[in-house]
This record gives sequence, structure tokens and C-alpha cells, in this order.
Amino acid sequence: MSIANKGRILSDLRRDFFKAVSENEYSNSTRYYFEIRFNSLQKYMEENSIKYYSPEIGKYFFQDFFSVRSRKESTKNALRVFISKLNDIYFGTGFSARHSSCEKPQLIGFQDELDDYASFCLENGNKYSTISFKISNCTTFCLYLNQMGCYSFDELNDSLIIQSCLANSGNNFWRCVRQFLMYLYSNGICKKDYSYLVPKITKNEPLPSVYSDSEILQTEQAIDVSTDIGKRDKCIMLLESRLTMRSGDIVKLTFNDLDFNNSRISYIQEKTGNPISLPMLPEISIALKEYIESSRPKSDDIHVFLRSKAPYLPLTTAALRQISIKYIKKANIDPAGRRFGPHSRRASAATSMVNSGVSYGSVKRILGHLDPNAVKHYAALDREHLRNCALPAPPPKGLLKDLLEGKSSL
Repeated sequence: MSIANKGRILSDLRRDFFKAVSENEYSNSTRYYFEIRFNSLQKYMEENSIKYYSPEIGKYFFQDFFSVRSRKESTKNALRVFISKLNDIYFGTGFSARHSSCEKPQLIGFQDELDDYASFCLENGNKYSTISFKISNCTTFCLYLNQMGCYSFDELNDSLIIQSCLANSGNNFWRCVRQFLMYLYSNGICKKDYSYLVPKITKNEPLPSVYSDSEILQTEQAIDVSTDIGKRDKCIMLLESRLTMRSGDIVKLTFNDLDFNNSRISYIQEKTGNPISLPMLPEISIALKEYIESSRPKSDDIHVFLRSKAPYLPLTTAALRQISIKYIKKANIDPAGRRFGPHSRRASAATSMVNSGVSYGSVKRILGHLDPNAVKHYAALDREHLRNCALPAPPPKGLLKDLLEGKSSL
């Protein structure tokens, strides 16, 4: 029996879980965090066509949750607590006590405002993970106010804001607190807008990691297309390097998105929520047909790319990253400090288009970006065209001129 057919229905677990939350008198903010994580888990199970929850599914959820980007240890610990408590309910034991070596400080005051702010963020379209991150930082801010003897926003002053920012440095913390203070002022909770006191740090956007056309080809040639896994992996890497598809969109690709008759691949982008239609290039069409007709596991799942071994669940973005690492190593390509995940092939294709003279507007549409400035990172790598923008150096004057002519020395 596959994992997808074992365990308990999530809706039943949710009912029993929050009954235990109420019995143990957890705070509204903690309950809200559990609701956020339940929604994340439900979305994960729906995306992977998993009907029943089990502790094994909880383990996969935890791994995939942190596979896309690194997160703070505190966030990981909070998710571990949620999953362990959910497993307690799964086994019918109720919540088991798990004591920490240090007692967590209890927040005095501010809880109603934090709950209202969480609702405000939800109404304004923030994702549950974003709301959880904001509330976590704002709670840290409020706990520090408690330490300074402040228990109400009526007692707030310039000095408390500045001291809190000095004690909790970090652009993410400052950004969350700044937005929270703006909310408090705009809703009449604070009589003064203190947000201007919170420092701002201009984030330097790193240049994308790119590989040359020959390196991309070398990586693809390292795939053994005589195997079922190789045929699947070739499709994935072609979608990344030829169509610049994001890994999140590739793992969610379904048969409904493939139009072989009209040679189109059309889907809703996970990142932007906008539809996009891309040409199914001949080499991609051939690769997809070979995989689907002869190498894809027999399954009723509508997702195109599945695990090669049972249970035949859809691939995750973490799996795509491992595929990328596998073939870069197999091709003996030296990353030389560059990243080597799926996004590197997307960035490489975008840079190649810019260097070939494709307009920035066309590149933006192909990438599916909404931000008109999104292509500027790839333009920064367009060295040949940037040379045409270089200004001539002014003629030397004064001491510099004398030094160059040998009339003076330092």
C-alpha cells in the first residue's frame, strides 16, 4: 500500500488537534500559527495528491518546507513542535509535554493588536508563511518592550523604538517592525508614526549565477537517456534551460498543461499567479513523448513528473535541485562559486537571450516577470552591450597629468 493510502484524514486530525489546543488554553497567536501551518500542510498534501496524513508525510512536509531556501533555526523548531503535536493527536495520546531547558517569556499586553494585525495581513493577501514571519518578528519586538517596562502602545516613545532596533538588529526584523508601526498609526492605535525611526538597509542584489551555453550542453550530455530516470531528467532540464521554467512550475505541470497538437505548454505560474503560454520546442516535444509513453511510471496522477520508485508521487522542488547537482558533478563542471540549482539554468538562458540582442521586454515576458526592473540583473551581465554605454575618461589635469607625464612624483 502506498503512503498516499495510509493514515488519517486531515480534516479529522484538524478537529481533534484544535480541540486539544482549546483544552490546553493556548494563546490566540499560537492558535493562529497552528492554523497557518495546517493550511500549509493541507496545500502540500493537495499538491502531491496525498489523501491521508501519517507521521511519514509529516517528515516529508518538513523536509520540503525548508528545501527551497534556508530559514532560521527558530522557524524550524516551531515547525518541529507543530508536527510533533500533530503526531501526538494522530496516535491518540493528546498533547505530550515537551519541556525546554529555558522558560519562554510570556507576552504581557499587545496580544490583541498582534492578532488584529495578523488578520489585517491576511485580508491584504499575505501568504500564511509571510504572516507567520511578520508576527514572529513583531512578537519579539513586543517582548522587548515588556523588558523595558512597556505594556501598552500608549506608553511607546522614541527611545523605546531606537533601543529595540539596536537590541534586535537585522533588516528583516526592522522591516517587519516598520510595517507594524505604520499599521498601528494608520489605525489610530498609536498617536504618532514611529516607523521613521526604524533603520533601513539597502539590499545589494547579487548577480545571478550563470553558465555558458557550452556548459549547459555539457551538463545535458551527461544524462543517460537510455534509462527511465534519464529520460525524465532530460525533459526537466530542457524545460529549465530552453523555456526558463521555474522549478515550482515544473513539478506542478500536469497533462492538462501540455498541448502537443498546437505545440504549446500553458499553465498558471506559481510565483505570480498569472497564466503563461510557451512554445513546445521540437526537442522538448520529442523528449516529453519518450518519457510519457515509455518511461513514466503507471499512475493515474495527472502530474507529468513522478518519482521513479513507489510511492509514485509528484517530484518536489528539492528533487529538482538534487537532479541539477547530480548532472553538474557528472559533467565535471566546476561551479567556481556559482550556484548550481535549477534557477542557474533559468538565469543562464535569460542572460544568453540578453547577450544575443533579445529585447528586455521580450525576455521579461518569457521569464514571466511582473516587475519591469526584473531583467536588470541579467543586463548587468551583458558586458558587450554595456561597453557601448561607457563614457570616455576625462583628460588628466593637475597633479595626475604631471604624474603621467613624469613631471612630478609622489
